[in-house]
Amino acid sequence: MGALSDLDMLEKEAKNPPIFKKLFNGKSVEQEAIEAFAAKEKAQQQRYELQQWISMTLGRKKWDDLVRMEGQIRKQRQETLYKQRKRRQKFVEIVAWIMMAVFGAASITLFVLFLKGQAAKAQPEHVVCRLVVCEVFQGKRWCVYKGAWNTQESMSFGMSEWFPREYLCDFVPDAPKPPSIRDTLKAIRESQK
Repeated sequence: MGALSDLDMLEKEAKNPPIFKKLFNGKSVEQEAIEAFAAKEKAQQQRYELQQWISMTLGRKKWDDLVRMEGQIRKQRQETLYKQRKRRQKFVEIVAWIMMAVFGAASITLFVLFLKGQAAKAQPEHVVCRLVVCEVFQGKRWCVYKGAWNTQESMSFGMSEWFPREYLCDFVPDAPKPPSIRDTLKAIRESQK
């Protein structure tokens, strides 16, 4: 009688399986339904044989008593075992959804960090160099420009020429650290003597 109750429950689960059972179970829904149906038919045949035997040997009233007891057992079983089983399945589903969400969030985070790392490794060809100082030596204007990553260049202009406040200068990542602006101006003065 307990087996019949269990088979009823299996048949209900086969008709409406949990989502993760649908996705990851090796058997198809149809295969499970056929197995549950076959087992139920076999159990009903055995129940019919039991009914015939009890009715013939002990009388019809004893069979009715047995059916009443079966109803009580089935009700108790549904209240305890089946509820626990459903709770367990629900818990497993919730944990699986949480794990999938955590895995998805971790994957997206790692992908974004990877992209940021790649962008940080990219180096520009040019940087903006801004005017730091200009000095006049022997009829020429000497200007020192400084940009990001310690990029430094000096240029000379005629006194009547226009000179920019900033321009794009070449970025050389492996260049040695440039001299200070004071040293650059000193070197320009000495070269003009």
